[in-house]
Amino acid sequence: MITDRKTLNDQRILLRDDMPYTTLEDYLKIGGFEGLKKAIDMTPEQIIDVIKKSFLRGRGGAGFPAGIKWDGVRNNQCGAHGLEPQRYLVCNFSEGEPGTYKDRYLVNKNPYALIEGMMIASYAIGTVNAIICIKEIYKKEISILNRAMQECRLAGFIGDNVLGKGHDFPLEIFLGPDSYLLGEDRAQLEVIEGKPPWPRAKGIIPVYVGLYDQPTVVNNAETLSTVSYIMKNGPEWFKSIGTADSPGTMIFTLTGDIKTPGMYELPLGTPLSTLINEYGGGPLMGRQIQAVFSGPTNAVIPADKIDTPLDYGSMRKIPSGLGSGGYTVLDNTACVLTMGMMFSRFLALESCGQCTSCKTGTGRITKNLELLEAGEGTEETVLAILEDCQHIKGSGHCYLCTEEGIEIGSIFYNFPDVIVEHLEYGCLKHRNLVMPKIKDYDEASHTFTFDHKYFENCASLGKHINYPGI
Repeated sequence: MITDRKTLNDQRILLRDDMPYTTLEDYLKIGGFEGLKKAIDMTPEQIIDVIKKSFLRGRGGAGFPAGIKWDGVRNNQCGAHGLEPQRYLVCNFSEGEPGTYKDRYLVNKNPYALIEGMMIASYAIGTVNAIICIKEIYKKEISILNRAMQECRLAGFIGDNVLGKGHDFPLEIFLGPDSYLLGEDRAQLEVIEGKPPWPRAKGIIPVYVGLYDQPTVVNNAETLSTVSYIMKNGPEWFKSIGTADSPGTMIFTLTGDIKTPGMYELPLGTPLSTLINEYGGGPLMGRQIQAVFSGPTNAVIPADKIDTPLDYGSMRKIPSGLGSGGYTVLDNTACVLTMGMMFSRFLALESCGQCTSCKTGTGRITKNLELLEAGEGTEETVLAILEDCQHIKGSGHCYLCTEEGIEIGSIFYNFPDVIVEHLEYGCLKHRNLVMPKIKDYDEASHTFTFDHKYFENCASLGKHINYPGI
């Protein structure tokens, strides 16, 4: 298992140079669009075979193999109403999960890799349109993408008759609302169609029934940015980095109680402890790591498991997950239950409300966690939380309520002493914690700017938590 920092840095793919590529000329100098030039002389089937052989997994959270998804849409011959299919490609650039900033960071560094990856995917899948769905609040990233797309359009890399080969690959940007559920792929398609960000019912899979009821690939921005490097260097090169289960690299967002929070690209399979101690500088003087939150989507990781490799299989075994690569570290001066309550409150507010078990379940859990924090909880409160955590898993249209059940349940499982302490005394650690909903990042100072007014803004927008039966 490689832990040497120089070796790890040498294996970077997406952030190999620290300087950003601010012009198309910068990107071309380092071999930009060579992947597209190579791909356009291949058949779509050959391109998909390369991506399948590389075993590129989605970097948005689920880790589903990209090549299998592409193959499913390419070979789907059934369009809406039984007509010829009109295939679509959607780049999921919502990034609304607390603790994550990788897609915005990547596009600030290099928007051209994303554009090139989308053009390769468009050709392989046979799309009629490719769309980058991004939150309208990401003004800086929207400006960067618009400028880069204009450069690429003028250079013949996107649009009509790409590279003079007779293929048309349109690309457009769609601006979505500042909603966590915009990141759910089926909800995102609803928004593009002009509807609210409400996930479609289970079983409606975009590969078969996607945008406008047509076969659709939805891939994360980091996933699509990786495609061009695979096409240029080959699947075996890609698989030489990372692990057999999880090849390649991932950009990790590291926040919380460490000396140097920041954005770090590492080969998958690197121990979480290396990310925290070698790159994050470890905990502050005299403190010890207590827990690591993998966003609001996975089980909380206790300190005795931070040597776990950062890959899909290893994380699943402990059990937790990679999620979208965002890790928030808490030391022994912070209250794990308080952070869990903040994430629970976030999920309760972001629930769309179309599934009663989700909206009311997340509300009940949040309210009961608040009672424990205030020292007003009882054993019945704890049992009610655990019962709700079990019952709401898998009961909604999307994964939100399952996230709630997994993460909050893991706090009670991994930190029973914390729960007992709250039952007896309430919260004894009165340190103010910040929910890591990231607005910006200053690389020079390793400083994240968080949305400190998130909960206040939710109230002003009319978002509220449903507290039934409390």
